[in-house]
Amino acid sequence: MPSITYWNRVEPRPRSRFLTRSLSAQVRDALWFLTRQWQFGEFQGEDAGSPAYVQLSSTCSRMQSWQIPGGAPQPIGSPPSVPMETLVEREPFTPDLATAVELGQRFEAFLAETGLAGAAFQSVVDDFRTAYRVPSPTDPASGAAHDPVLARFLRVCAGRAIHGVTLYQAYLATRPALPPAPAVDPTRQAAVGSALERLVEWVRAVYGELGTADPPAWRPERLEYDVRVRAMTPAGSAVTLAAYPGRFGDFDWYAFDQLGPGERDGRSEPETTTRSLLPIHVRFRGMPNTRWWHFERGSMNLADVKADRSELSKLILIDFMLVHGNDWFVVPFTQEVGTLCRVDAVLVHDVFGDTTLIPPANAQTGAPAERWSLFALTVPGTAATADYFVLPPSAPSATLGGEALEEVRFLRDEMFNSAWGLEHTIENGLGQPWSGHERAQQIAPLHEPLVNDTESPLKYVIETDVPLNWIPFLPVAEANGRAITFQRAAMLRPNEAGTIQRVEPVGRILRPQRVDTPGVYKIREEEIPRTGVRVSRLVRRTRWIDGSTHIWIARAKTAGAGEGSSGLRFDLAISQP
Repeated sequence: MPSITYWNRVEPRPRSRFLTRSLSAQVRDALWFLTRQWQFGEFQGEDAGSPAYVQLSSTCSRMQSWQIPGGAPQPIGSPPSVPMETLVEREPFTPDLATAVELGQRFEAFLAETGLAGAAFQSVVDDFRTAYRVPSPTDPASGAAHDPVLARFLRVCAGRAIHGVTLYQAYLATRPALPPAPAVDPTRQAAVGSALERLVEWVRAVYGELGTADPPAWRPERLEYDVRVRAMTPAGSAVTLAAYPGRFGDFDWYAFDQLGPGERDGRSEPETTTRSLLPIHVRFRGMPNTRWWHFERGSMNLADVKADRSELSKLILIDFMLVHGNDWFVVPFTQEVGTLCRVDAVLVHDVFGDTTLIPPANAQTGAPAERWSLFALTVPGTAATADYFVLPPSAPSATLGGEALEEVRFLRDEMFNSAWGLEHTIENGLGQPWSGHERAQQIAPLHEPLVNDTESPLKYVIETDVPLNWIPFLPVAEANGRAITFQRAAMLRPNEAGTIQRVEPVGRILRPQRVDTPGVYKIREEEIPRTGVRVSRLVRRTRWIDGSTHIWIARAKTAGAGEGSSGLRFDLAISQP
């Protein structure tokens, strides 16, 4: 009869109470180890010693001011108290009705803290609610007719809150005097004035500004920021740096280019410091330990790394990790934010007492392709590189971005031989993101053609319908005849009264105020490629080096999703059903 075999438990069964022998990694063949060392070339001695300490001499200078082309310089600060993104990109917050109610409630809270209470407090609040009224949902000026979210909000707040934005703007116009309306009892004017002052301070601390103006550094014809920074180089020359932020509006070191060679400025001399530092081995996660008698975590399986011949970067990384990792050292160097720093000399003292001077990597002469300058700034128009490193007052890694308040997708339409600005997302009456397509369907769904003759077997269509959130940009030749720009146009649509009106954009991106001709918005042709481009407005928040919190609205520019078609056609004859 065949036997039945089964396993109950599989576990080690040591013959001793101690694991010392199992963990000792005993060497059975010392000659094998010597042979492997000979194969790897470890017996080929080099006249080199391990670095004991490093003396590093550096010269640092500061960024002084920033400005937009043609604008007045504005100081950056020493040390900077505000991130550069906040200084350059900050634009006013839209004064929507949710913000208006919030400011009104904040004013009432400040008024209560002044000591007014009971009937006196309620009388002042009622007067301000009447003078600065929140509109009702049936008011045509409220914009709630086609905005259901705003309509629900106004049904709750109308008549029960103060329009804080109107009150804030009225007080700024008469400050320090009280606004003309409402008439405040003389015995209560001090309390009202104190509450209004606190409201102004609170708004400027939280929002900065309220309005619909463009950010100062935004160039609407280029769909990007343009800013200049004045700085002192470590050599004592005053230079201008051109700053081009990344796609998310961050000013990292590679966003700067030096314009021109610079001029000598003897008003201030850069500071030179010398310090001694202890070098350590270059280490990063996944590297094997250099010592044999050291246990590893095993979080990375080096034997499972498969690299193709074309993957040179992976091959170089593996070679560095396995072979040359213990030959590279790094020394910690601290550079202050908002400075330009040049490393003058690096002296390495090894364990044998020898001293080695390490020259800069970008100090080599020859063709530009033969130089290695990973972190050096370029000088446009020349093959030279700057001899310093820029650490701008930026906080890209500590910045959080919110949901896009507004997003416009620019795309080419080859059938229409033009371009479109598609308002994909806009702000509703409460300052919240609202789908542009949903708004278009809410306000005016697709309608019948402009001309429709029901007695004829054919229906003549002047033009087909286009959603409200599609804004056309027509190609226009410039005066020199050599450049083409896309100029914002408008579709025609009948309104509720039966007249024809222009369809205008409702967002702030397609309605810039800083244009050459009022009411005429042009975009360079090369700024809308065949792949398209997306421009978004979103709230960003960061913590600065002093622990302060900064909130601002920035604009991000990213690649689009390709060409598109609006389906717009003209002069069609369609058979009647």
